[in-house]
Amino acid sequence: MPVTSSPTIRSAGLDDLTGVHALEQACFVLDGQSRRSLRHLIAHAHGDFLVAVADGAIVGDVIVLYRRGARVARLYSIAVGQAARGQGMARRLVEQAHVHAVAQGCRIMRAEARLSNDASRRLFADAGYREVARLVDYYPGIDGGHEDGVRLEKYLDN
Repeated sequence: MPVTSSPTIRSAGLDDLTGVHALEQACFVLDGQSRRSLRHLIAHAHGDFLVAVADGAIVGDVIVLYRRGARVARLYSIAVGQAARGQGMARRLVEQAHVHAVAQGCRIMRAEARLSNDASRRLFADAGYREVARLVDYYPGIDGGHEDGVRLEKYLDN
């Protein structure tokens, strides 16, 4: 069923753990984060973990990580549930990731995507990213092998 209310984007808290874990499992069959890893990212990571909430459920999230003293942020993960796809949710999450990174003093945002993930690569291209490197055997593959990825980069407006 599609999302019927306008999603709100906010920082994730530990009470969101069940919802973000379910979203992760639905969106990333091969390489989803464990509940333990998500707990760490929410509670302890040097970054921003944002969730999009609509109709009382988490319908998307984005994780941005920072290194202390660095001006480069990493868009670590973005997930949008089936009910919120095709409504500009991924674009909104990426825009919020940029806002948070600029507030941290970052000038560059980097991300990775599977080479085969045309939708993700198109999202990043539309947001002003350029592909800067090929990542050989970067992601786990369906058959137990590996799949190539691409590294993307965008200069942020400060």
